[in-house]
Amino acid sequence: MKCKKLTNKPYWYVKRFLDLFFALLLFIVTLPLLMITVIIIYFNLGLPLCNEKRQREGLYHKEFIMYKIRTKKLHSDGLSREKRYTRISFMIDMLHLNELPQLINIIKGDMSFIGPRPFIPGDKLPEGEISEKRYMVRPGLTGLSVIRGGRFISHEGKLRLDKEYYDNFGFIQDMKILLLTPVEVIKQSGSFYIRKNK
Repeated sequence: MKCKKLTNKPYWYVKRFLDLFFALLLFIVTLPLLMITVIIIYFNLGLPLCNEKRQREGLYHKEFIMYKIRTKKLHSDGLSREKRYTRISFMIDMLHLNELPQLINIIKGDMSFIGPRPFIPGDKLPEGEISEKRYMVRPGLTGLSVIRGGRFISHEGKLRLDKEYYDNFGFIQDMKILLLTPVEVIKQSGSFYIRKNK
């Protein structure tokens, strides 16, 4: 079943305006913090500074390069989660400072502040049909999957939440996600730290 595009809804254009305005503002304000984070990662992990797997699948399946500072050690695939990071890079990852460059993606129109988290093309996803609904909205810095469990929920769970986001697309839902995100990020960071150090 073909999904309807949301361009017929006025909020689609309001959301894009708000994304662009606040992304530009935040990029200017956080630029010093971004530069400090880059310097720390350079001395802590070395080059390259960006993630190797940067391709993502976005609106209408269009692929784009997602800007993100590398926090994992090189050639760490296959290692346990806690061994992929240094202490410093782990903290940067938990505080999501490595995702500050994604403000550029928002300015460019690749992403939004709020929407489904983008998957890597070719990533192993659940078998069966994946709803087109998740590709009818721009991927986001945060979204329902972030406030409902983040890295602790499965791909299946994330895909269900992506459909829910499309079905309830609107200002009220976005405001709820925006307000709950800081609390959930802190909560999940604490939970992961406890699991990591058990």
